[in-house]
Amino acid sequence: MNSALHETATNKPAGAITARRGKIILMTLLAILAWVALNLGLVVAAWMRSYYAQIEPVPQAASLDLRTDKSATGRVITIIATKPTPSKGDFIGHLWLEWPETPPLARPGSHESGYYANDQIQAIKAMAAALILPWGTVTGQDFVPGLIKVDDGWWRHLQVHVRVDEARYQAALAVDRRWRTENRYRLRPSMIGPNKGKTFACQDYVFDVAAALGLDAAHRSWTEFPMGSFLRFARINKIAIAGQTNGSAQ
Repeated sequence: MNSALHETATNKPAGAITARRGKIILMTLLAILAWVALNLGLVVAAWMRSYYAQIEPVPQAASLDLRTDKSATGRVITIIATKPTPSKGDFIGHLWLEWPETPPLARPGSHESGYYANDQIQAIKAMAAALILPWGTVTGQDFVPGLIKVDDGWWRHLQVHVRVDEARYQAALAVDRRWRTENRYRLRPSMIGPNKGKTFACQDYVFDVAAALGLDAAHRSWTEFPMGSFLRFARINKIAIAGQTNGSAQ
């Protein structure tokens, strides 16, 4: 009888430990699922803001004159944006630039250029890992190879013609040259390391050039798709876009 009582007493703690472990595993799985759902929700919300952006009619153009010397002709650089267009096989959208002349290091005869991941599938996998894995918030997305590509002939939803003095134009060319030697692509930034807080994507190429032109391009968010990023940029710089409200971004 004493032996039976001892066996029962021994089994109780073992059963409690097993139940506790099962509860911990269940709570961990639920936390992971909640984390994944939260991140997917952020992506879907950002995509919908970009896809349903009210920018009709298209293509729509705006103009900015940033010349300090109005007597000089100046140069015009065009900032171009598209929103996701699934009917044309584009589920993300894009930002790129049109130059009045072929920039140094560009393919001869080309005038439009944007920054891309060399392998879109590889970039999507790296981004998915950064969204799903808990440490992705800290480490960000793993870098994948990136490069400038020719965008001549791509369709447009929005375009802003920016006229500047020669000095600012040369400053923009210097930024373009730097990006043409860049080979890293990253959508989600890290919180640590020498590149913390920095992304390397089409928005960053365009906004770095825009900053050289004298526009405010400091407010960037990795959670926005290209069109969403552009519309925020337009609000901050008071660029008139039909269907959008100008003024300070919140």
